[in-house]
Amino acid sequence: KDLAEINKVKSLLSGRFDMKDLQELHYFLGIEVIRTPVRIMISQRHYVLNLLYKFGMTECKPVTTPLDRNIKIDANSGTTEIEPTQYRQLIGNLLYLTITQPGLIYPVVLLSQLMQTPRDINLDCAKQMLRHVYGMMNYDILYKSTMSIWLKGYIDTDWASCKTDKLLTIRFVFSFKNEAIFMEQ
Repeated sequence: KDLAEINKVKSLLSGRFDMKDLQELHYFLGIEVIRTPVRIMISQRHYVLNLLYKFGMTECKPVTTPLDRNIKIDANSGTTEIEPTQYRQLIGNLLYLTITQPGLIYPVVLLSQLMQTPRDINLDCAKQMLRHVYGMMNYDILYKSTMSIWLKGYIDTDWASCKTDKLLTIRFVFSFKNEAIFMEQ
């Protein structure tokens, strides 16, 4: 909070590196940052809109779930192999959206395992996730200045739920300052 100290650090950095002071952060790498004295809110609303346009889904209807539970997702699902470039781009974009929508991590990781030879059903699932993101794009992450700083972690294990390889699935959920940070493996 010490302005003199901040200016000293900026001066030291600008003496060593070519830099430009852009003042307070508002937008960075597709993430909008809205600050008030009592809160910081981050959103990827504009990123989602650009993504919908990029993949020709600006007129799509939103869905409430990222993936249909009844769809089998593995290397043998689907009927037709597709050209992988578009699929890989969509999965990469969805992965970046997990910054503000951590509930997407598990389905994105699941679909990312099929990037070598994706099939039509995998692309359909990825597009359903995009429709889900469209419905959720007005949900932002909010950090309040009144929150206490603490970290909590929860772990859940599930033996043999993965239908493809029957391996152990471990899910980690961490929350920092009452905001969820999901990490699944």
